[in-house]
Amino acid sequence: MISADDLGIFLEVARRGRLVEAGRQLGLDHTTVGRHIARLERETEQRLFHREPSGWRLTPAGTRLLGHAESVEAAVRAAHEDCLRTGKHLTGSVRMIAPDGFGNFLLSPGIGALHAAFPALGMELVVANVHTSLGTREFDLAVTIEAPPTRAVDAHRLADYELCLYAAPSFLTAHPPITTAADLDGDPFIWYVEDALCAPTLETLFQAVPTARPAYRTNTIAGQISAAQQGLGFAFLPGWIGDATPGLVRLDAFPHAVAHSYWLMVPRQLARLARVRAMAGAIEALAADRQGLRR
Repeated sequence: MISADDLGIFLEVARRGRLVEAGRQLGLDHTTVGRHIARLERETEQRLFHREPSGWRLTPAGTRLLGHAESVEAAVRAAHEDCLRTGKHLTGSVRMIAPDGFGNFLLSPGIGALHAAFPALGMELVVANVHTSLGTREFDLAVTIEAPPTRAVDAHRLADYELCLYAAPSFLTAHPPITTAADLDGDPFIWYVEDALCAPTLETLFQAVPTARPAYRTNTIAGQISAAQQGLGFAFLPGWIGDATPGLVRLDAFPHAVAHSYWLMVPRQLARLARVRAMAGAIEALAADRQGLRR
């Protein structure tokens, strides 16, 4: 029968690629590590690693076993955290990935509250708008602006919002009244550079204003806001951000706001971990308390 101890050693070898390095991490000598791998290969009746001068590389059978080993590891961690670590006693770290707007305008301002709730928990925030190529080993929690592309995650819609047009008051004063998209023909717009968003989201501006001609492009909402405040043109921003930004006015007469959503994703192998569940709940609370985001 396959033992959990053998699976744990197998995982470390798969991650390190060398017996000596795996043994150092586990506090074992490399010959002991090798015996565990040999026993596991006898139990599975499969060769799990290619032994190469450059390191140990998983075979197809080893790759299949890797997912099971990670599930066992996650279950053990979840049991430990549920029994011993809650609330302010949570330890370890949580790596979060979030899009520009959510990360910089909600999570970063709320990081103090999150730290106060989980003072012993390390937190990492990576801001990234494009998530389709992310593997589930790259994050513990992810907020995305696209529906989850993989079945390897537990996901639900976190909040809804609208993308609306904004401009500086001085820019609007010099502009004729706006009631339709046609009234914006030839006007300058501020938008994302093309590789900053996935294609469906990049197209939202042109859904609202088919003739839009971006005169200035950047990869951040903060950059778009700064340009709009200086009167460079119309900015198409999340309403919950634009409404709270001084120096900008929403074009309420323009009828073509575009509905959008944030999604919260957790890799399935991590979904039972107490620290991941706690951080997911805290993020949901931040979103629920933010004016302009709807559940």
